[in-house]
Amino acid sequence: MKLFKRFHIASNAIALVLLTVFLVWTVCTLPGLPKKFGMHYGMDGNFDIYSENKVMAFYPFFAGYGLFVIFSLLSFAASKIKKVGGKYKENETDGIRILIRSLCDMLKLCWAVFWSFWSFHIIHQSRWHFIINRNFTIVLALALPLYATIAANDIRKRKLRKQERS
Repeated sequence: MKLFKRFHIASNAIALVLLTVFLVWTVCTLPGLPKKFGMHYGMDGNFDIYSENKVMAFYPFFAGYGLFVIFSLLSFAASKIKKVGGKYKENETDGIRILIRSLCDMLKLCWAVFWSFWSFHIIHQSRWHFIINRNFTIVLALALPLYATIAANDIRKRKLRKQERS
């Protein structure tokens, strides 16, 4: 449980700090954006949607903070719901709860990195390199199951300690 709490606090803090740093950076560089600036990328990595409205430079933050709130609410719901697994007793669902909450934390962190990259490219009006998309997909494909395994191992160790005490 200590590992989960540490990761929970760290992932939330890192995600919020990352989004906030890029938000402040965007606010500071907003006057330097061209009158018509690119804000969305096509399949070739070049801008395909342009805007003259400077508020649209904050699009990555609407999405980033929005996903942060959604995954936080999902994590909170997973911690408060009485019965998570259908055939499990209430006291046996701690592992499922921690797993759901851990995955929500990991997704918050991954999406914060993604939207921060996006805002970086909007600030600099630079081409979006699709290696970032591939790497992001690889991180999600590898990191989520890896972290789920670590969380499940932590739960297994805690259950073993409880059995040894009994």
